[in-house]
This record gives sequence, structure tokens and C-alpha cells, in this order.
Amino acid sequence: MGISFLLVVFLSLFAHGNFVSGDYTGPYANGGSWVDGFAKAKALTIEEKVNITTGYTGKCVGFTGEVPRLNLTALCLQDGPVGVRPARRVSQFPAGITTAATWNRDLFAARATALGHNDSSTIRRLGPVTGGPLGRAPTGGRNWEGFSPDSYLNGVVSYLSVKHAQEQGVVTCAKHYMAYEQETFRNAYAVLSDPSEGFSPFPPLEQSPISSNFDDKTAHEVYLWPFAEAVRAGSGTIMCSYNELNQTHSCADNHGLNEMLKTELGFQGAVISDWGGTWDTESSAFGGLDVSMPGSAYDGLFGNFYGDELTALVKNGTVSEARLDDMVLRTLTPILHHQDLDTYPQPSFDVRDLTIPTNNVRRDHYKIIRKIGEEAITLVKNNRTLGGGLPLPAPSRMGSLAVIGEDASASPYGATSCGDTGTACLIENNGTMSCGGGSGWNYPPYTIDPLAAINAYVRIDGLDINQHLENWDLVAAATQASRSETALVFLNAYAQEGFDRHNLTSYSNGDELVKAVAAVNNNTIVVLHIPGPVIVEDWIDHVNVTAVIIAHLPGQESGNSLVSVVWGDVSPSGKLPYTVAKNESDWPPNTIISDPVLHPQANFTEKLLVDYKWFDAKNITPRWEFGFGMSYTTFKFGNLSIASTFKADNTSIQPTAESFVRSHADQGSSMYDILYTASVEVTNTGSVHGAEVAQLYISFPQSEDEPLYLLRGFDKLDLAPGKGQTAKFELTRKDLSVWDVVGQRWEIPQGTFTLSTGASSRDLRSDIKRKFI
Repeated sequence: MGISFLLVVFLSLFAHGNFVSGDYTGPYANGGSWVDGFAKAKALTIEEKVNITTGYTGKCVGFTGEVPRLNLTALCLQDGPVGVRPARRVSQFPAGITTAATWNRDLFAARATALGHNDSSTIRRLGPVTGGPLGRAPTGGRNWEGFSPDSYLNGVVSYLSVKHAQEQGVVTCAKHYMAYEQETFRNAYAVLSDPSEGFSPFPPLEQSPISSNFDDKTAHEVYLWPFAEAVRAGSGTIMCSYNELNQTHSCADNHGLNEMLKTELGFQGAVISDWGGTWDTESSAFGGLDVSMPGSAYDGLFGNFYGDELTALVKNGTVSEARLDDMVLRTLTPILHHQDLDTYPQPSFDVRDLTIPTNNVRRDHYKIIRKIGEEAITLVKNNRTLGGGLPLPAPSRMGSLAVIGEDASASPYGATSCGDTGTACLIENNGTMSCGGGSGWNYPPYTIDPLAAINAYVRIDGLDINQHLENWDLVAAATQASRSETALVFLNAYAQEGFDRHNLTSYSNGDELVKAVAAVNNNTIVVLHIPGPVIVEDWIDHVNVTAVIIAHLPGQESGNSLVSVVWGDVSPSGKLPYTVAKNESDWPPNTIISDPVLHPQANFTEKLLVDYKWFDAKNITPRWEFGFGMSYTTFKFGNLSIASTFKADNTSIQPTAESFVRSHADQGSSMYDILYTASVEVTNTGSVHGAEVAQLYISFPQSEDEPLYLLRGFDKLDLAPGKGQTAKFELTRKDLSVWDVVGQRWEIPQGTFTLSTGASSRDLRSDIKRKFI
């Protein structure tokens, strides 16, 4: 498919006039900033157009039909968020939640660049997970795939994840649009593909998927926000979700897809269904779905939609050919903009046979994987009063160290035993937890477990390692701990697609293991590999538990990213991208609905109060708040200042069409124009080199129905002892706006705002009051 041929582009698609249709109320694509891709066209028959919009069986998880006479090969859509799945000789990156814990924009971008290297041969990467799930429910099974339950932080990572991946040529698919916040009752088709999935009180296909019910203000200020960032970053595709939105299937929701996504956000790309998210061809075509996946693949296990059925609907006039043309334009335009399909490599893997040799695309990804894992490590307790805690002394100054717990070691079965989704392994006694399960998993080429990294780190100095790599024999664990100066206890918790977490405690007798070790060792340090919040109240206040590290899900370089922090070569700088409570009841009630009814309903009664906003509003003291993380040094914050610094938006690759109220003195024409810049001086007042994440929170005028504090900026500063640097926070028009439900637009409210900066959502050091209109 050469360039000269492509310049013939889609001219036949315009033969139907101005895309006026009586059956479709949504906007038709005009290409937006993808002008070169939109200008490349083909003359296609109805059957060939349908082939582009339908999934078929092939070498990729998602595989479109072909147009052989025009040399248009199938488009390969492939998981996933941490690397190509299922395939071998690829890297396993840290999870989304781990990446967000770094609070480092450079690392967000570097991870996306590595994931987007086009030698993975995927036309479309099914990621990033952009707020679906956002993380409303702490027990959500897939929260770890995304970035944070805070819409702003999630939006920053989503924007950079899309932008830098697509700069490598791969087209991203931001997912899952939207309010996909639980696995329980997510999809009746999924029960067919895996009868053990979730809680299934009814026969397959009898029960509707869960309906996420929320108001318009919540939709815009919470769940749509990160998708707006993915759209303006230029994401070529958006995946609609399994759940219903206010009792309409997400992949057939005219309001959600046509009005909000394609009109309000100006999305020019294709909406692709999740695998089993299509329930009807006609309503989905009208509702805004452009590509049905997996179409007829997997022997109809996820239904059989579009394909011949769509062809018939177009030929009998039920669905206009103009709408079909729009589907094809939206599907091919971003691909033709980013990729030369003559030279873009075809997949070397085949999901139907993983024994086929594949290209090695790992490059030097281990460097960025290790760096992300290192900067994500979040120190949440450190008691140094009696000489214990972290960092550990140099190995030459230590006589012995106990390494306790199954999570410290390699899996006795190996990653390949875990299956294509990482869910076939035994949860207990399966080694260190580097990733969660489901379509967000991928095979690691290797895993550097903590014990292996510790052994390598201390091998020259001769430190004795006393290990016990099992969680249930508490007597043996305590014996090894009692023989050691310090004990590192490794715990984990597991989460996967298809199931929500049954509780928020650690797995495999973890709490009892910590207590048994702490009873005999006065310098017990706990390391947590977890997919989100865990309750630690059983042991957190034990006098002998001197330090606690949350290492999240760090990918294949797990141990290597840990040892440098444990021994103080690097000061920890991770911050929690979510809140950890003292009790599960501290979170909003009924965030996971499991009522055995035919039409389950999840009512988002907490509205805007997701994660730390709920704890603030209800005056609940968490165990560790959002944005919290300790260092081996200390930091001082100066006085916060703010200045008017208008700068027209130059960051939107695909500008949105979001409407806003313009005041008499307003400049610019975008929600993403920078209006003000806040700044604060941060100084390292300790004796150790370290990094601090300065965080900016905004409190809207009291007349507004808004959370007490909202994150609206962060800046990670790397500081030598005694040195200071200015943290800067650029505030866009959207950052200062609230959604006007009546006027259906954004507006900066009148009244006095309070801007606060500090080291976490509850450690605010300085503030300033200001009116913006």
C-alpha cells in the first residue's frame, strides 16, 4: 500500500455527500489534526468497509478483516498495559499504579516511549488504562492496571502515555470508557469464556452487565476528565467498556459516545468495543461504536456482531453507508497518519501458538523498568529512634539478615505456568508479585526477585542471609528471624481481571507472618508488593516493626529496584497515588455491587468524593493519605506565590471542543490555555540527597459543591543536601473550572479560591487565597 496509492484515499467515502443521515445523530469525523492520514483514501465496497470494522480470528488478540485487492492487510490489536500479551521475548513493565507512584513526568514519558516502540509490531496497543477503572472501589480487581483514583494525576499520566507511545508509531487505545469500576457482574459473555469468573448467579447471557449510574457533574469532573487528556494527546482509538452507563450499554450509548466523546471532546478516532462489550449491531452502529471486537472470532464466544449483519443493515438502508464510511475513516485515519503500512513491521508472534519464534524487542528496557520501580518505592513508616529502620547499614557492617516470606523469592513454577493471562498459577506459594492478572498481565522474560537481588548486592561483603521462603510455618520463620540482626518480611496481595478483591488484607497468612517475626526481631521491616490499598492495622503499630515499604507491582526488575533503596544508595521518593485506610468501612459503602438480580445497579452516591476527597469530606483519618511518602532526608517549603502567566494551549495534539464561559477579560480559546503559574521554593534541609514531590491542591469558593481539596499540580524536585529549587505549577483554565450542568459548559466560579502546597494531601505547608474573575 504505497503512498501514491494512498493519496487516492477515501474519495469514494465522500461520494455519499456531506454524511447527512437520518439514523445517526453523532458527528462524522473530519480528521482533526490527522490531515495527512485523512487525505489518504481508498475505493472500498460495502463488504470491504465492513471488514475494516469487524474482528476476525487471527494472530493477534484483535484482528480485523483484510482487503486483499487493495493490499490492505489485517490490523493487529494487542494487549496490553505493561507489555505485549500474550507473547514472549518482550519486557514486563511496572504496572500503571506503580508508574503513578513515581510522580515523575519524565518517567511517565519514558515508559510510554519504550512500550510504544513499533518493533513490537502491533498496529494498535490496547492501553493505556485511562480511568476505566479509575479506582472508585478500593477492592476493584483491575485498579492496578490504571494510574490513580485521582482524575488529575490519572489525566497527566494518560496524556503522556498516549503522546509518547504514538510518537513511536503505535496507535494507542485508551480504555475503558467509562465508569468501569467493578469486575463483579461486568459482562455475561465473560462468563461464557470463563465460567469461573466473578460471581455468576444466573445462566450465561441472562443477566445484564452492571450499570454505573452517576450524574452529569460527576461524569465530567471525575470519569471523563482523564479521557479528555487521552483525546487531546491524540489517542487514535478509545475502548468502550463492558458495563452499562446509566442503564445503556456503554458500547451503544449515544450520549456517552456521540455527544460527550465525539462532540464535546472532539474525538476523531475509532471507538472499539471491549471483547464482549457489543450486545447488538444496529444500536451500536447508531450509538457510536466504530469497530466491534472480537467480531466473529473465538467461534462466537463473545457474540457475533457487525460482519454479515452490518453488511445487511447497510444494504437494506437501516444503517446508512455514510455511517459505515465514518467508521472506516475513524479506524484508518490515525493509522495512516502514524504508520507507513508498507514498512511497518508485521507481528512476529501468533497468539494461537506461543511456540513460534518471535522477535526480541526487549532492547534496554530493563533500565527504565528498574528506574520506575526504584522511584515508585514508597516509604510509609520509618522509626530510627533505636537505630533500626531504613536505610540498612552497609553489608560490611551487618552480620546477618533474615529474608522471610514467599514473596521474597522466585516462583517455583515459573512465569510460563501462569498462562496467557497470569491467572493459572497458584496464588499462594507462587513467588514474588511483579504484576496482576488478566489482560493487563504479560509474560516477563525473567524476574529478578528480591532474594536474588539481595544475594547479589551483599555477595562481596559476606553478610549472612537467613532465609525462610514460606508463609505458613510461623515457628520456622520466627527461628530464622531470631538468628538475625534485621528481618525483611515480604508480603503481597493479588488482583486480577474478572474478580474483585475479596478483602483488603495481605495474602497467604501475611499478617500472622509479620507478627511472628516481629515477636522475636526488634528490627522487622515489611515490604509490600500490592495492587492497591491493604489494611495493615494488625501489626503496623508493633514496636518492633520499624519500617514499611510499599513497592507496588514493579515488573521484571523487582529486586534490583528495591535493594538500592533498602541500603540507601537512593533515597525513597515514591508517593502514594491512592489512600490507605485503617478499616475497609472507612471507604464509601457499596462500591462493589453483588446483589443477585437480573439488572444490577451501581449508584455512585459519593459523586465527586472518590478516594482522598471522601476521607476529607467525612473527616476520616487514613492510615496513609493520598500523596504521602517518606524520605531519608527532610524538606522545607517556602511561601506559595501565584502570577498571571497566560500562554495559549500548545499541548493539545487533537484540540477538544469543550465549551466554557468566557469573561470580559478572558484570553485564548482553549480549556487548556495556561492562565496562572503558582510557585514555591523547596529546600533539602537534611544531609542526604533526595527528591520531593511538591503538590498543589485547590479549594474552590465555598459556594461551590466541590471536594475540600483537589490536586491541581505536582513537581518532582531532585535536591542535594542544603540546596533549594522552585516548584512550579501551571494552572489551565480547566484546572480552575467547575462543570455547569445547566449551561453544559465549564466555568471559573466567582469568589475566593485557596491554593495550598505541601508534601501530601494532608501535609500542606503553605497556602494563598485568590480570586480569578
